[in-house]
Amino acid sequence: MDQIDDLVSSIDFSVNEQCVQYNECDTLVPFIKQDKSVFGIEYSGDKAKACATANALNFDTLFKTLSLQSERYSCRDMSSKSGSGSDSTLRPAY
Repeated sequence: MDQIDDLVSSIDFSVNEQCVQYNECDTLVPFIKQDKSVFGIEYSGDKAKACATANALNFDTLFKTLSLQSERYSCRDMSSKSGSGSDSTLRPAY
């Protein structure tokens, strides 16, 4: 994470695990500022809070099980549904 500012111009996108849980999402903002994608994965925690953070930063974030099976919950789904996204069930990917 310490090298992001030095390397962001040479990297096409970022994949990060648990930036919300470890309070390090702000370090990935340089990718967004350069119109590059940030793909995040969270495994535990408050989905509503984590997704609100990820969506506000324009990250594409999924909740997955630690076993990394097909079940996932997309934070983008939460922002596109009416209401607060209370259905936070992990679903199989199709």
